[in-house]
Amino acid sequence: STPYHSLKEEEDAGSDAEDSPVPAADVLAKKLAAAAQGQGPKILARQDDSSDEEEDDEVDLTPEELEKKRQFEMKRKMHYNEAQNIKLARQLIAKEMHGEAAEEEEDCEEDE
Repeated sequence: STPYHSLKEEEDAGSDAEDSPVPAADVLAKKLAAAAQGQGPKILARQDDSSDEEEDDEVDLTPEELEKKRQFEMKRKMHYNEAQNIKLARQLIAKEMHGEAAEEEEDCEEDE
């Protein structure tokens, strides 16, 4: 037994199925019918509308606010691109190290 399990869980092992409510068949049928007609969950419809709201917000902004928003979005893009930049930098460093090692080998061969 691990310290992360409570005593109740140990005593009632297997009763998880009994505790969770089972949705009624008619409710599931209604949801399936709505999904078939293209009516998804309300949250998805709200997310689709939010992109339109962002465009409407830009119309109401002053030129200074638009510039500030543009700069913010550019900085955010650069920040989230940081992992790719680090990977590229590591590759360049590895190439430089490999090139220096090859030069040292050539220098050693010339001395002989």
